[in-house]
Amino acid sequence: MELRKMWFVKNLNQCAKNCNLLGCWKWDISRIVMRQLQCRAKYAVVILNRPITQNQTFITNLWNNACLRVTVDGGTAQWDNFLKELPENVQKTIRVPDLITGDFDSIPQEILQKYEAINCKVIHTPDQNHTDFTKALMELNSWCKLNNLEIDHVITICQSSGRLDHIMGNIQTLFLAKEKLLLGLKTRLYLVTDDSISWLLQPGDHIIKIPEQSQVNKRAWCSLIPVGETCSRITTSGLKWNLESQSLKFGEIVSTSNTFDGSEHVTVKCSNTVLWSMKVPTLLGE
Repeated sequence: MELRKMWFVKNLNQCAKNCNLLGCWKWDISRIVMRQLQCRAKYAVVILNRPITQNQTFITNLWNNACLRVTVDGGTAQWDNFLKELPENVQKTIRVPDLITGDFDSIPQEILQKYEAINCKVIHTPDQNHTDFTKALMELNSWCKLNNLEIDHVITICQSSGRLDHIMGNIQTLFLAKEKLLLGLKTRLYLVTDDSISWLLQPGDHIIKIPEQSQVNKRAWCSLIPVGETCSRITTSGLKWNLESQSLKFGEIVSTSNTFDGSEHVTVKCSNTVLWSMKVPTLLGE
Protein backbone atom coordinates (compact mmCIF):
# COMPACT_ATOMS: atom_id res chain seq x y z
CA MET A 1 0.00 0.00 0.00
CA GLU A 2 2.81 2.42 0.90
CA LEU A 3 4.63 1.66 -2.35
CA ARG A 4 1.45 2.33 -4.33
CA LYS A 5 1.00 5.65 -2.52
CA MET A 6 4.62 6.65 -3.21
CA TRP A 7 4.18 5.78 -6.90
CA PHE A 8 1.01 7.87 -7.09
CA VAL A 9 2.63 10.91 -5.45
CA LYS A 10 5.62 10.64 -7.78
CA ASN A 11 3.29 10.40 -10.78
CA LEU A 12 1.25 13.39 -9.57
CA ASN A 13 4.35 15.50 -8.95
CA GLN A 14 5.68 14.71 -12.40
CA CYS A 15 2.38 15.67 -14.00
CA ALA A 16 2.29 18.90 -11.98
CA LYS A 17 5.80 19.79 -13.20
CA ASN A 18 4.66 19.28 -16.77
CA CYS A 19 1.74 21.69 -16.28
CA ASN A 20 3.94 24.55 -17.35
CA LEU A 21 4.05 22.95 -20.79
CA LEU A 22 1.40 23.12 -23.50
CA GLY A 23 -1.17 20.35 -23.21
CA CYS A 24 -1.55 19.97 -19.45
CA TRP A 25 -4.70 20.80 -17.51
CA LYS A 26 -5.77 20.92 -13.88
CA TRP A 27 -9.44 20.26 -13.15
CA ASP A 28 -11.17 21.26 -9.91
CA ILE A 29 -14.97 21.15 -10.08
CA SER A 30 -15.42 22.10 -6.42
CA ARG A 31 -16.12 25.70 -7.40
CA ILE A 32 -19.19 24.64 -9.31
CA VAL A 33 -20.53 21.88 -7.04
CA MET A 34 -19.91 23.48 -3.63
CA ARG A 35 -22.16 26.41 -2.72
CA GLN A 36 -19.56 28.17 -0.57
CA LEU A 37 -17.13 28.27 -3.50
CA GLN A 38 -19.53 29.12 -6.34
CA CYS A 39 -19.32 32.86 -5.64
CA ARG A 40 -15.60 32.71 -6.46
CA ALA A 41 -16.16 31.23 -9.92
CA LYS A 42 -17.17 33.01 -13.11
CA TYR A 43 -19.57 30.70 -14.90
CA ALA A 44 -22.71 30.45 -17.01
CA VAL A 45 -25.56 27.96 -16.61
CA VAL A 46 -27.35 26.49 -19.63
CA ILE A 47 -30.64 24.56 -19.23
CA LEU A 48 -31.50 22.07 -21.99
CA ASN A 49 -34.85 20.45 -22.70
CA ARG A 50 -34.84 17.62 -20.17
CA PRO A 51 -36.35 17.30 -16.67
CA ILE A 52 -34.18 18.85 -13.96
CA THR A 53 -33.49 16.01 -11.51
CA GLN A 54 -30.74 17.46 -9.34
CA ASN A 55 -31.16 18.60 -5.74
CA GLN A 56 -33.28 21.78 -5.62
CA THR A 57 -30.88 23.64 -3.36
CA PHE A 58 -27.92 22.80 -5.60
CA ILE A 59 -29.73 24.02 -8.73
CA THR A 60 -31.09 27.23 -7.19
CA ASN A 61 -27.69 28.19 -5.77
CA LEU A 62 -25.92 27.30 -9.01
CA TRP A 63 -28.41 29.40 -10.97
CA ASN A 64 -28.41 32.47 -8.72
CA ASN A 65 -24.61 32.56 -8.37
CA ALA A 66 -24.01 32.38 -12.13
CA CYS A 67 -22.78 35.33 -14.17
CA LEU A 68 -25.11 34.37 -17.02
CA ARG A 69 -28.24 32.18 -17.15
CA VAL A 70 -29.49 30.64 -20.43
CA THR A 71 -32.49 28.44 -21.18
CA VAL A 72 -32.62 26.64 -24.52
CA ASP A 73 -35.96 26.21 -26.32
CA GLY A 74 -38.01 23.62 -24.37
CA GLY A 75 -35.48 23.95 -21.57
CA THR A 76 -37.34 27.15 -20.68
CA ALA A 77 -40.47 25.10 -19.96
CA GLN A 78 -38.37 22.62 -17.97
CA TRP A 79 -37.01 25.53 -15.93
CA ASP A 80 -40.53 26.89 -15.42
CA ASN A 81 -41.69 23.48 -14.17
CA PHE A 82 -38.73 23.33 -11.79
CA LEU A 83 -39.62 26.76 -10.38
CA LYS A 84 -43.23 25.71 -9.73
CA GLU A 85 -41.97 22.91 -7.45
CA LEU A 86 -40.07 25.36 -5.23
CA PRO A 87 -41.58 26.91 -2.11
CA GLU A 88 -43.19 30.27 -2.88
CA ASN A 89 -40.70 32.20 -0.74
CA VAL A 90 -37.80 30.59 -2.64
CA GLN A 91 -39.38 31.31 -6.03
CA LYS A 92 -39.23 35.02 -5.24
CA THR A 93 -35.44 34.84 -4.83
CA ILE A 94 -34.75 33.17 -8.20
CA ARG A 95 -33.23 35.36 -10.90
CA VAL A 96 -34.84 35.36 -14.35
CA PRO A 97 -33.05 33.94 -17.43
CA ASP A 98 -30.71 36.40 -19.11
CA LEU A 99 -31.09 34.72 -22.47
CA ILE A 100 -33.60 32.35 -24.11
CA THR A 101 -32.57 30.80 -27.43
CA GLY A 102 -33.63 28.06 -29.85
CA ASP A 103 -35.63 27.37 -32.97
CA PHE A 104 -38.66 27.33 -30.63
CA ASP A 105 -40.16 24.10 -31.92
CA SER A 106 -40.46 22.64 -28.42
CA ILE A 107 -41.36 25.59 -26.19
CA PRO A 108 -45.07 26.30 -25.57
CA GLN A 109 -45.95 29.77 -26.83
CA GLU A 110 -47.51 30.75 -23.50
CA ILE A 111 -44.18 30.01 -21.76
CA LEU A 112 -42.22 32.03 -24.30
CA GLN A 113 -44.65 34.94 -23.95
CA LYS A 114 -44.48 34.71 -20.15
CA TYR A 115 -40.71 35.24 -20.15
CA GLU A 116 -40.80 37.86 -22.88
CA ALA A 117 -43.20 39.80 -20.65
CA ILE A 118 -40.59 39.98 -17.87
CA ASN A 119 -37.99 41.35 -20.30
CA CYS A 120 -35.90 38.22 -20.84
CA LYS A 121 -33.80 38.57 -23.99
CA VAL A 122 -35.11 36.13 -26.61
CA ILE A 123 -33.04 35.14 -29.66
CA HIS A 124 -34.56 32.93 -32.36
CA THR A 125 -31.94 30.57 -33.88
CA PRO A 126 -33.67 28.74 -36.78
CA ASP A 127 -30.50 27.33 -38.40
CA GLN A 128 -31.00 23.55 -38.68
CA ASN A 129 -27.33 22.80 -39.41
CA HIS A 130 -26.65 22.86 -35.67
CA THR A 131 -28.49 21.72 -32.57
CA ASP A 132 -30.12 24.28 -30.30
CA PHE A 133 -27.41 23.52 -27.71
CA THR A 134 -24.62 24.36 -30.16
CA LYS A 135 -26.38 27.54 -31.29
CA ALA A 136 -26.97 28.53 -27.66
CA LEU A 137 -23.22 28.40 -27.01
CA MET A 138 -22.64 30.65 -30.02
CA GLU A 139 -25.15 33.17 -28.68
CA LEU A 140 -23.70 32.87 -25.19
CA ASN A 141 -20.24 33.66 -26.54
CA SER A 142 -21.58 36.65 -28.48
CA TRP A 143 -23.31 37.91 -25.33
CA CYS A 144 -20.07 37.65 -23.36
CA LYS A 145 -18.12 39.55 -26.02
CA LEU A 146 -20.78 42.26 -26.28
CA ASN A 147 -20.91 42.71 -22.51
CA ASN A 148 -17.15 42.32 -21.97
CA LEU A 149 -17.79 39.32 -19.73
CA GLU A 150 -15.17 36.61 -19.28
CA ILE A 151 -16.35 33.27 -17.92
CA ASP A 152 -14.29 30.28 -16.85
CA HIS A 153 -16.97 27.58 -17.01
CA VAL A 154 -20.22 26.75 -18.79
CA ILE A 155 -22.32 24.26 -16.82
CA THR A 156 -25.00 22.57 -18.92
CA ILE A 157 -27.92 20.93 -17.13
CA CYS A 158 -29.13 18.08 -19.33
CA GLN A 159 -29.89 14.36 -19.13
CA SER A 160 -28.36 11.03 -20.08
CA SER A 161 -31.80 9.46 -20.46
CA GLY A 162 -34.30 9.81 -23.27
CA ARG A 163 -33.30 9.86 -26.94
CA LEU A 164 -29.87 8.42 -27.69
CA ASP A 165 -29.38 10.77 -30.65
CA HIS A 166 -29.89 13.78 -28.36
CA ILE A 167 -27.33 12.39 -25.91
CA MET A 168 -24.83 11.91 -28.72
CA GLY A 169 -25.69 15.38 -30.02
CA ASN A 170 -24.70 16.87 -26.66
CA ILE A 171 -21.34 15.09 -26.84
CA GLN A 172 -20.94 16.36 -30.40
CA THR A 173 -21.39 19.89 -29.05
CA LEU A 174 -18.54 19.28 -26.59
CA PHE A 175 -16.32 18.52 -29.58
CA LEU A 176 -17.61 21.46 -31.62
CA ALA A 177 -16.98 23.84 -28.74
CA LYS A 178 -13.34 22.74 -28.78
CA GLU A 179 -12.78 22.39 -32.52
CA LYS A 180 -14.78 25.44 -33.68
CA LEU A 181 -13.89 27.68 -30.72
CA LEU A 182 -17.53 28.27 -29.84
CA LEU A 183 -16.43 29.62 -26.45
CA GLY A 184 -13.47 31.56 -25.11
CA LEU A 185 -10.10 29.83 -25.22
CA LYS A 186 -10.04 29.43 -21.43
CA THR A 187 -13.73 28.56 -20.98
CA ARG A 188 -14.45 24.97 -19.96
CA LEU A 189 -17.67 23.20 -20.89
CA TYR A 190 -19.35 20.59 -18.68
CA LEU A 191 -22.43 18.36 -18.98
CA VAL A 192 -24.31 17.76 -15.71
CA THR A 193 -26.68 14.78 -15.85
CA ASP A 194 -28.41 13.53 -12.68
CA ASP A 195 -25.49 12.94 -10.28
CA SER A 196 -22.63 13.03 -12.79
CA ILE A 197 -20.42 15.56 -14.55
CA SER A 198 -18.78 14.93 -17.93
CA TRP A 199 -16.24 16.81 -20.02
CA LEU A 200 -13.59 16.24 -22.67
CA LEU A 201 -9.96 15.54 -21.86
CA GLN A 202 -7.84 16.73 -24.76
CA PRO A 203 -4.52 15.06 -25.69
CA GLY A 204 -1.99 15.74 -22.95
CA ASP A 205 -1.69 15.50 -19.17
CA HIS A 206 -4.58 16.04 -16.78
CA ILE A 207 -4.83 16.31 -13.01
CA ILE A 208 -8.43 15.90 -11.80
CA LYS A 209 -9.21 16.81 -8.20
CA ILE A 210 -11.80 14.36 -6.85
CA PRO A 211 -14.45 15.82 -4.51
CA GLU A 212 -14.34 14.22 -1.07
CA GLN A 213 -17.88 12.89 -1.41
CA SER A 214 -16.84 11.02 -4.55
CA GLN A 215 -13.71 9.65 -2.88
CA VAL A 216 -15.63 8.03 -0.02
CA ASN A 217 -18.90 7.07 -1.71
CA LYS A 218 -18.99 3.30 -2.18
CA ARG A 219 -21.08 3.60 -5.34
CA ALA A 220 -18.98 6.34 -6.93
CA TRP A 221 -17.98 5.62 -10.51
CA CYS A 222 -16.02 7.16 -13.33
CA SER A 223 -15.28 6.40 -16.97
CA LEU A 224 -12.93 7.22 -19.82
CA ILE A 225 -14.62 6.84 -23.21
CA PRO A 226 -12.96 7.24 -26.63
CA VAL A 227 -15.48 9.07 -28.81
CA GLY A 228 -15.03 9.50 -32.55
CA GLU A 229 -11.56 7.98 -32.65
CA THR A 230 -9.32 5.47 -30.93
CA CYS A 231 -7.25 6.72 -28.02
CA SER A 232 -4.04 4.96 -28.95
CA ARG A 233 -2.30 5.42 -25.60
CA ILE A 234 -3.63 6.32 -22.15
CA THR A 235 -2.07 6.08 -18.68
CA THR A 236 -3.85 6.83 -15.40
CA SER A 237 -3.32 6.91 -11.65
CA GLY A 238 -5.79 7.24 -8.78
CA LEU A 239 -8.29 4.73 -10.21
CA LYS A 240 -9.16 1.28 -8.89
CA TRP A 241 -8.38 -0.13 -12.33
CA ASN A 242 -5.62 1.99 -13.81
CA LEU A 243 -4.55 2.00 -17.44
CA GLU A 244 -0.87 1.76 -18.37
CA SER A 245 -0.05 2.86 -21.92
CA GLN A 246 -3.17 1.08 -23.13
CA SER A 247 -5.40 1.70 -26.12
CA LEU A 248 -9.10 2.57 -25.72
CA LYS A 249 -11.28 1.57 -28.64
CA PHE A 250 -14.87 0.43 -29.15
CA GLY A 251 -14.83 -3.27 -29.91
CA GLU A 252 -11.78 -3.69 -27.67
CA ILE A 253 -11.22 -1.95 -24.30
CA VAL A 254 -13.38 0.94 -23.02
CA SER A 255 -13.00 2.05 -19.40
CA THR A 256 -16.58 2.10 -18.10
CA SER A 257 -17.74 1.42 -14.52
CA ASN A 258 -14.33 2.29 -13.12
CA THR A 259 -14.00 3.90 -9.69
CA PHE A 260 -11.55 5.72 -7.43
CA ASP A 261 -8.87 4.30 -5.16
CA GLY A 262 -9.43 6.95 -2.45
CA SER A 263 -6.76 9.37 -3.70
CA GLU A 264 -7.43 13.11 -3.80
CA HIS A 265 -6.47 13.30 -7.47
CA VAL A 266 -6.71 11.24 -10.63
CA THR A 267 -4.08 11.77 -13.31
CA VAL A 268 -4.68 11.00 -16.97
CA LYS A 269 -2.18 11.13 -19.81
CA CYS A 270 -3.87 10.55 -23.16
CA SER A 271 -2.77 10.66 -26.78
CA ASN A 272 -6.28 11.43 -28.10
CA THR A 273 -9.40 13.16 -26.83
CA VAL A 274 -11.52 11.10 -24.42
CA LEU A 275 -14.78 11.76 -22.57
CA TRP A 276 -14.36 11.76 -18.78
CA SER A 277 -17.46 11.20 -16.60
CA MET A 278 -17.71 10.92 -12.83
CA LYS A 279 -20.33 10.57 -10.13
CA VAL A 280 -20.76 13.51 -7.73
CA PRO A 281 -23.28 12.37 -5.09
CA THR A 282 -24.12 15.84 -3.77
CA LEU A 283 -25.75 16.79 -7.07
CA LEU A 284 -28.72 14.67 -5.99
CA GLY A 285 -28.34 15.61 -2.34
CA GLU A 286 -26.85 12.26 -1.27
